[in-house]
Amino acid sequence: MRKLITLLALLLAFSFSLVAQEAEQDNITENPEVEVPAESAKEPEIQTDEDYVFKLNQPGDWFVKVGVNGAFPIQPATMNFGLDLNLGFYYFLAPFFAVGGDISFDYNPTVGEKVFYCIPFMAKALFQYSIGKFEIPLILGFGGAIERHNSNFYFGMIIKPEIGLFYRINPDWSIGGTCGVSILPQWYKNPEYNYTGYILNAGVSVRYHL
Repeated sequence: MRKLITLLALLLAFSFSLVAQEAEQDNITENPEVEVPAESAKEPEIQTDEDYVFKLNQPGDWFVKVGVNGAFPIQPATMNFGLDLNLGFYYFLAPFFAVGGDISFDYNPTVGEKVFYCIPFMAKALFQYSIGKFEIPLILGFGGAIERHNSNFYFGMIIKPEIGLFYRINPDWSIGGTCGVSILPQWYKNPEYNYTGYILNAGVSVRYHL
């Protein structure tokens, strides 16, 4: 009989010990203030430059362009080689697309010791592809042009498609060249006098990026 009582007492003591251990584990799980051992704490991740992607142009970037071009008249044949000085501003809406505008001052000597002057101002759309530090812009411009030859003035439309190649020296500067064709239609009341001039422009430009 004593042996049975002793065995029951041992079983009860063992049961109370298990219950106490389970209660202690539940309290640690439910109580957020209980400290977690340092070994189980997760170390913070450290980001390096390899985690970031750098692009030459981002939405909101813009640049100012200054260029000097040679003006090679294709039509009319009475015009000679001249110069084109231009200033432009462009704003990126996407890494590959920008909008902006140019204003230029062009002049071409003509036969008879005369000079043809032209001041075009255009809105432009720029699609630009990048290969490493090289940038290839495709540009389409549309606007108006003030033209003067002798004492004759004319204000008309101008369309100018262009292509270029630039090298990004650093984040602030790029240098390169462009080639385009200025299309200058002249329309009159008498259709017999309608005429379209074509001038090839090619030269160098410098761009400052912000």
